Amino acid sequence: MARLRPLRRRKVVDVLKSNGFEEVRSGKHATFKKKIGDRMLTTWVPHHSEVTVFVIQYIIKQTEKDRSEFE
Repeated sequence: MARLRPLRRRKVVDVLKSNGFEEVRSGKHATFKKKIGDRMLTTWVPHHSEVTVFVIQYIIKQTEKDRSEFE
């Protein structure tokens, strides 16, 4: 398993959208949601040019996605 590195914001947004997440709000952060059955998965992406590893790990946890999608 490769080590996570900071990613461009556009790459993180593309991964989320390709997995069915929709942008529902944009303020200091963009909020993304996806409904799975009766559950709603929610995460956010800051409006910075680069997303830190800490935030990427949080997004992986919140979206239940495999970390390999963010490498």
